[in-house]
Amino acid sequence: MDGVGRVGRPVQTPGLPHPLLNASTPKTGGALPQAGQITLDRTVNDIQGCDFVTDTRLVCVSDDASGTKFPEIRPLLQVDLPHKLDGRPITGAVTSLFALPQRSICTGTFEAEGIDYDVNSGTLRAEVVQPGVCQVSTSVYSYKQQ
Repeated sequence: MDGVGRVGRPVQTPGLPHPLLNASTPKTGGALPQAGQITLDRTVNDIQGCDFVTDTRLVCVSDDASGTKFPEIRPLLQVDLPHKLDGRPITGAVTSLFALPQRSICTGTFEAEGIDYDVNSGTLRAEVVQPGVCQVSTSVYSYKQQ
């Protein structure tokens, strides 16, 4: 599931099933029905992507460096849903988990770039692009729930 946050407005993110993982999609492609629409209970900035970690929980990466919506800079956000997506609009409760690491030998602006959850290993990966001349390098941080 991917979504882009709009500054200063609640985010509405379409839930779209991934075609390669959806057995009902023809091998040659085809239309995928929208799985649902998620409205967040608070405004967020610069959402770069989200991934489901359970049927009712998403984790999202934000490139928000303003500190106006959450105390953390470039936070990893958790979105809890009251139930599984069922095709109808739903509201998710947003909380900030922590700030993504921003360590580099280079100076400048980092960019939180993406997120991926591997259901087989239970590993969540978040990507952060390095600043300045180091931006040819992306740091991948891996997390596992204990």
